[in-house]
Amino acid sequence: MEGSSQYRSSSQDSTGSKLIMFVGGMAVGYVVATLLAPKSGREVRSSLRDYAKNTTGTVSGAVRNAVGAAREATRTVTRRMADAMDQSKEKARYTVEEASAKVAAASKSAEELARDRAQGYQ
Repeated sequence: MEGSSQYRSSSQDSTGSKLIMFVGGMAVGYVVATLLAPKSGREVRSSLRDYAKNTTGTVSGAVRNAVGAAREATRTVTRRMADAMDQSKEKARYTVEEASAKVAAASKSAEELARDRAQGYQ
């Protein structure tokens, strides 16, 4: 099996949560800045509505990307597991064939030895 470098570190696993925290922080900052800005209520609501639409699109894209990455990782792991299982089967098959040949050779040698000794006693 390959080294542990094939496994993702825990910092890579938390990339999605970091992205969500970043987007959430941007949203809170935008809302606070908008509420404190000297605009009319209608302008503030329109601005918040536009920001919500843009943020929804950004988050949806990030989620789609994360789902796609998870699917690809699943395919990769499945493929690697199948390859490892195939290699293990092949090694086991080779080992069994090799052991079987050795047992057959030992059995033949034992039979010949028994025959030779039996002839010596006659």
